[in-house]
Amino acid sequence: MVTTLFLVCGALTMTWISDKITDHGFGQGSSLIICVGILTGYTDTLYKMINQLSGNVSSCWPFILAVVGVFTVVTMWAVVVTEGCRKVKLQYYSSRAASTTSQIPGDSDVEPYIPFNINPAGMQPILATSYLFAFPSILASILGSRFWKHVSDALNPETSRGAEPWVYYTLYAFFVFLLNIFDIANMPKEISDYLNKIGARVPNIKPGRATVEYLTKIQASTRLWGGVMLSILATTSTILDHYLRRVNNGFSIGFTSVLIIVGSIIELRRSYQAYDVMPGLSKALKRYGV
Repeated sequence: MVTTLFLVCGALTMTWISDKITDHGFGQGSSLIICVGILTGYTDTLYKMINQLSGNVSSCWPFILAVVGVFTVVTMWAVVVTEGCRKVKLQYYSSRAASTTSQIPGDSDVEPYIPFNINPAGMQPILATSYLFAFPSILASILGSRFWKHVSDALNPETSRGAEPWVYYTLYAFFVFLLNIFDIANMPKEISDYLNKIGARVPNIKPGRATVEYLTKIQASTRLWGGVMLSILATTSTILDHYLRRVNNGFSIGFTSVLIIVGSIIELRRSYQAYDVMPGLSKALKRYGV
């Protein structure tokens, strides 16, 4: 009970700090705190790897270069998955609404559009899949059931019992892909209603039901390719983590956490850009009496 009390108090404290960071406009506070924790873990892992490889410097350079190269490729792929989007151009009914965007410094040559991100959920599909695969192990330890023990062994690629490792990786990629294409909020309908309110529409598409159907197709195709890219990134990173953990006596780089780091840094950069744009945006809003 004492341990639980301290854990709850610590979680509430961290939540309060995260909310304060978010309220002050420095990105998502929880993501930044998790990012700092991951980067701290990276330093410890690199320290262990250097100590392990220090005895044989001549033969460790290919391994180090391979790890750095793979880390660079995974980071670039994570940036593409995080920032990739399909832009749907907009057309305003009145020239006054369209000219509002040109009053913001640096955006005079940017056409209005709706971005459909290929990975709108960020790291959530990967985290949800990891928790889902850990659920049989938790049930096996609580209930002592032989069935859940077999399921837990089948979903553990690092054990020789149960299914082959490719079964785990296939199921892992499938669930990451499946969770990425879900649309709980029905975004096409909300976007269509918002376009009607601001006096805008998609060129050559009728407002209303036709716009909803068109945006639904765009979102489905975008999330389809985003789910494929995210599942490949997550599965490849998991395979590399398991391989490095087997080679390096139980510790690895943690390639699956790269997406969290990339997302947090990009969010922090967007917050800085928003601060930079706010003075010009305030002048444009005051000019139109808003």
